[in-house]
Amino acid sequence: MTVPQASRQPGADANGSTPSDNPGTTHKRSLSGFEDEISATKANKWELFLAGEYVCPWCSCCTWFVLGWVFFAIFIVKIGSEGTDIFTFEDAVVKSDINVQEYYGYLAAVGTVEGCEDDDHDEERTCNADDNCQWSSALEACEDKPTCEEPDPRPRENTLLYDKSAMYVAIIYEATEDGNLFDDDILRHVKDFEDKLLTDVNGAKSKDGPSPWDEDWCAMAYPNSSATEGKCASVASFMNIFAMTDEGMAAVKSQAAAGYTNVGALSCLCSTQAGLCSICQTDGSAKSVADWPEEVRTCLDQYSGVTTTTTTEPSSSGLPMCEDTSRSFTPDVVEAYATSLCLSQPTCQWSAPGAHAFCTSTAFYHATDISSIVTGDAKTAAIEQLCDDTNTMSASMKQNLIGQSSSCSAKKATFAKTIFTAGSPSAQTDPDEGDNFEKDYISASGGWFQKEQELETQVEDASGGKLRVMLFSSATLQSQFISILLVDMILSLGSLFLVWAYMWWTLESCFLATCAMFEIAFSLPVTMSFWTVICGQQILFTQMLCIYMILGIGADDAFILYDAWLQSSYAADGPSHWTGRFAWAYRRSFSAMQVTTATTCGSFLIGACSPLPQVQNFCIFAAIVVFVDWLFCETFFASAIIIHHRYIKNDQDGQCGGPGCCCGLWKLVSKRFREKRAVQLESPSQANNGDGNGNGIEKRWLERFSEGPLFDHLHKFRFAWIIFWFLLALAMVIVAGVTLRTAEETAPIGREGLDTIRGIEIMLEEFAVGDTRYASVIWGLDADEPMKEWGSSHDDDVANFNPATATAVTTPTGQMEVLNLCRATDLGKNSDALRCKTTECLVMGQATAAQCEGNENAWRQYGVYVPDDVMCNSGRYCFMEEFARYWIYHVDGAACTAASTQLTCPSGCSWDADLSVCYTDKTEHDYEGIPATDFINILGSTEYSSYLATRTEVMSNYGFDFDTYNDATMSNFRMNSAKTALALAWVGFNATYPLQNTVEEANDWYDRWDAFHSKYCPTVGGVQTSELYVFMVTQNAMVQAAIMGIGMSLLISFVVLVLVTWNWWVAGLGLLNIVAITCVFMGIIPIMGWSLGENECIFLIAVVGLSVDYTVHLLHVYHHCPHKTRVARAREALAEMGVSVINSALTTLLAAAILFGCGFYFFFQFGAFIFLVIGFSIVMSITLLIPLLTTIGPQNEQGDLPPLRKQCAKVSPESAAAPARESPQIPKE
Repeated sequence: MTVPQASRQPGADANGSTPSDNPGTTHKRSLSGFEDEISATKANKWELFLAGEYVCPWCSCCTWFVLGWVFFAIFIVKIGSEGTDIFTFEDAVVKSDINVQEYYGYLAAVGTVEGCEDDDHDEERTCNADDNCQWSSALEACEDKPTCEEPDPRPRENTLLYDKSAMYVAIIYEATEDGNLFDDDILRHVKDFEDKLLTDVNGAKSKDGPSPWDEDWCAMAYPNSSATEGKCASVASFMNIFAMTDEGMAAVKSQAAAGYTNVGALSCLCSTQAGLCSICQTDGSAKSVADWPEEVRTCLDQYSGVTTTTTTEPSSSGLPMCEDTSRSFTPDVVEAYATSLCLSQPTCQWSAPGAHAFCTSTAFYHATDISSIVTGDAKTAAIEQLCDDTNTMSASMKQNLIGQSSSCSAKKATFAKTIFTAGSPSAQTDPDEGDNFEKDYISASGGWFQKEQELETQVEDASGGKLRVMLFSSATLQSQFISILLVDMILSLGSLFLVWAYMWWTLESCFLATCAMFEIAFSLPVTMSFWTVICGQQILFTQMLCIYMILGIGADDAFILYDAWLQSSYAADGPSHWTGRFAWAYRRSFSAMQVTTATTCGSFLIGACSPLPQVQNFCIFAAIVVFVDWLFCETFFASAIIIHHRYIKNDQDGQCGGPGCCCGLWKLVSKRFREKRAVQLESPSQANNGDGNGNGIEKRWLERFSEGPLFDHLHKFRFAWIIFWFLLALAMVIVAGVTLRTAEETAPIGREGLDTIRGIEIMLEEFAVGDTRYASVIWGLDADEPMKEWGSSHDDDVANFNPATATAVTTPTGQMEVLNLCRATDLGKNSDALRCKTTECLVMGQATAAQCEGNENAWRQYGVYVPDDVMCNSGRYCFMEEFARYWIYHVDGAACTAASTQLTCPSGCSWDADLSVCYTDKTEHDYEGIPATDFINILGSTEYSSYLATRTEVMSNYGFDFDTYNDATMSNFRMNSAKTALALAWVGFNATYPLQNTVEEANDWYDRWDAFHSKYCPTVGGVQTSELYVFMVTQNAMVQAAIMGIGMSLLISFVVLVLVTWNWWVAGLGLLNIVAITCVFMGIIPIMGWSLGENECIFLIAVVGLSVDYTVHLLHVYHHCPHKTRVARAREALAEMGVSVINSALTTLLAAAILFGCGFYFFFQFGAFIFLVIGFSIVMSITLLIPLLTTIGPQNEQGDLPPLRKQCAKVSPESAAAPARESPQIPKE
């Protein structure tokens, strides 16, 4: 076999022998013949340019240095022009999947509800030009103009706005050590905390001095519309339920009597007695008014003659608006309400705010209104009331204030919540009021937040660690996150500093370490510049973390190049010109780095085939970063090595930490490097402390350790190491197969030890906060391509319409199918499990098989359906139902509504004497569909538009504003511009599917909803969609992406190894080692508590790209080593490359270890991933690959591909490094 001259081990003699081949020899490099190779190497023009000889000494180094800054400047300019739009924090979706296209097509098609809040009113000028709208300076947004003149708000009656939203305070309580928040001692600690927090806040100050919360900032309640004096409004706290002592009920009673109630005379029915309401019979009927208790009748008399409305001006529809709802329940209304009230056999005991529909107060402030809480049997009764699922108020209170993990049977709660808002002190909302509040009170020295933090510490200490208090608010949340992020950034910068310091110590030069860090760090902004300017892409948060990945790869390249330069100095005797040495080192390292860069980039580029956009973007970006780093290493850092050696290197080795460590930068200034002369370096043997007699130099201790004790140990126990790693890999494969599953939820925000992060995670997981899920059916989207154009954000997405699919809805059959789809939920918890409040059903709502009863007065007077019970949840939003009601009342019943007297009220109609209206006897259920032409004409008519406006006002008057908004967003229709055809229509449902699902569960939910849609809309078609399907598609794609990514990355690694070595045996052993590393890491994922999410999918693809480096470096030396036997080859590989790969691994491990202290979870997770992959890669490359090579590694020409090998040898960098000559005869070893 012909061995390329430059491939021979540094230190081999003419026969290829090395000191390490013969026991007992000293660890000196015998360099006979090695100098010939270096002396014979001639630098080409490119190498002379890099070395500073072709143009000027500093031209090359400065060129690449300036080039890096140019790209950095381009990136900064890009940020300046586009701002934060250059970054995106949106979750990327699988845009190629039809289910994803349908969901985002639905969102884009539905868009913003038409009105004052749509895009056409986003400027003050256009807003004020609309007679129905007005501009809010506080919100800096357009809003609906009130239909009547409202009085100016009183002090703190309105919520204080901070950053255009309500200034809220949320407190999460956690019982630690498996404790129970319902225990008496913990409840007392919570009360002590809230008593102080809601009053003086431990002496909190504003800029004007002490500022108690209850005196200056609490939201205020007022007894009636004309009152000028009020008191702090009730706080939504779980402590309220335990505040109903005799003292508490007396306070609620007196406050209601004073007018602090929203139900007026209805509060007269309340008492301090438990049990059935005093006006009700045990059979569910109401007593006659004469039999009502005297105190009830006396209370009602006080409300007699009260005006029920304070309307200043009738609205366009003639509706009474601006009603004082606290006085709307007159004695007559109460008497009429008694019958329906008693059907549910209610209790009328004075209760805590939120625990009863009317027997409560709007101003019960438990911090000042009570001195103690319930205990014993009273506490048990309070818990039972809280757990009473038949009481809709208690059930809602439990859902919102007690964690979902609470156990009513065990009377135990681990989590609880309190939330309240601040009131706006000024009568008119000041746009700067919220900012001043935050600056002068919340964040001030000695202010509210500082004192609250002290209070938290006090109460947690007093509880003996049994209670954990976590507070965040809209005014502090940003600063709380910034404080965590600041610590994380310091740690991140600290990791970079440690890597720089370690490289300084290893490279023995501050200058070289700094240049290496420049090479590594600037690969990121250069890539970002290319990614944003050339590719026109946005930058993901995960992509910015590539800096920690490239630390190991970049350091590895730097060490390989510098070690090759050092090895070039191992000349025997006589001088060798430094340009020849540089050319030899450059070509030798170029080959090694080219292999690792190709395999790493190839492994990452496989991620471009992933169906997950986040994985695609990360992997392509990472491949570019790796490539850019390699370019900088082969250009800038290569030039820096020569600059260092010619102008900076300390001549006195071994002083103060090594050459150049202390005075390297000073020598850069003091050296007369501007002299225009060719610099002839001293003899390499002298420069490296050789003895000058050709006997070589002392190796570094890590080289001696690697080829000596370490290799001897690995060779001696090679079978033990091989068996150990393969058994571990097998065990990890089993662990991964049994326990590795797709993610059921998004990754945690951060470490649980941080109160802010822990509190938010508990809020999201345990409480009903914005967790309403929806499913929708839409007609009018193109079935094959629902998306016309994807925007830079989902707000810019454009749907692809196909009105033909909406035409089916306009037929009588289509109308009835849509109605049947909506009304099917009224079957309740039937055999199909359609509607209930658990995941057993599809739709969230009441389990009773009936429609929510409607208010008769609203129907008779306006033809508008208004639920009679505000707590009744139908679970659906259906435009078709409103159309049916309109047609029955206003079209089919037009003769009824035209009658103005009882005498003229025709047959089929009824007369309401109290309302003086004639109304149809038919109901919405009598609607049977109408011809398509009539249907279209009515939908596009001004009369129908007026009806919808009237409905909005009626619903608002009855307190259903939120339902009106949901009706308009969750179900509506769009006509074409000529109003001659239906272009779009959709209906919506409240869904029961949980926020957390496995991929199997998500697929099952999809099948259930699809079956529901198909059953009730067999011919009208449409698209049924939900946000859950985006998750489902992502999770399904996750498994595919992980399997494909790993398999293809391994294949690419094997192909590159074969192409580089032209030896299938060497490539196979490398693949075996990489597979073992991958298997071990796959088993580590579930052990770490991770599931297969997008981050983990990226990790599994990247693990191949990151673990291949050390394997390839060792195999590269093994294959090109001139020795014949596998043991000598393996020893040489570890001796020559061990120092480089170990130093490279240590730099990465240092950087990753620092990230363990980060607060945000992804920093921690990414650090753990890098640490584990690099740790296992370096350990297994040494303790598994080396034993494999010494046991079954190829010898002589085993595994070579001769035809390809011959062609490769003609052009290999090693063969080009020196004139061809016969291979030395290598004796058997």
